[in-house]
Order: sequence, then C-alpha cells, then structure tokens
Amino acid sequence: MTLVEQVYERLVEHDLVQNGEEFSTYWCGKSKSWFGERKHSGRDFSVTAAIDCMRSVQLKLATLRLSNRRMGGLLEAEIRGLDEVNTALKAFLAEQHRITEVALDAAPQRKML
Repeated sequence: MTLVEQVYERLVEHDLVQNGEEFSTYWCGKSKSWFGERKHSGRDFSVTAAIDCMRSVQLKLATLRLSNRRMGGLLEAEIRGLDEVNTALKAFLAEQHRITEVALDAAPQRKML
C-alpha cells in the first residue's frame, strides 16, 4: 500500500475526510480525480502533493489543538492520527526525495503564466 493510500485511510479512520475527491482537493490541493488515479496506477505522492498535504495536516492540527483545549481533550485521537500522518509525510520527503525541511508558514503563491 502506498503512503498516499495510508494517509487517506488514516484520515477516513478519524472522520477527517469523507471520500477520495475531498482528499484530493482539500488535503492535497489537486483535482477531484487525483487520488483515484494515484490509487489505480499504484503511484505515490509527488513532492508538491506531499508538501501540500503536509501543509493541510499542520493547519488542521493547529485548529484541533486549539479546539481540544476548550473541549477538555475530546480530540486527542484525531490529533494523534494527524501527528502520525505528519511524521509519515516528513519521513517520505526525507527518504524518497532528500527533503528534510519544508517552510510551511505561508500559503503557496501560484503564478499565472
């Protein structure tokens, strides 16, 4: 099973994503059919998709951590799941693409050609 499939399954397990289209667009910043195409062809994350997914995971983690304080720890399972996904994405980028540091402070600037 590819990492992209593992990440998707982990997000589904914690009710953070409903389907492949939502995962493709919301979490990875790709087209609706991106996850289905990746799964069908057995391909894993591209560098940009992994970084975009990591950005989405980290933003969601920050939101859940803030909410968790107000809710008395009810979101701990989701936070642990997202922490595991974040760690797996970092390892993937380091091992497969030799990327050890990613600046995620600002949203990506898309340039029009």
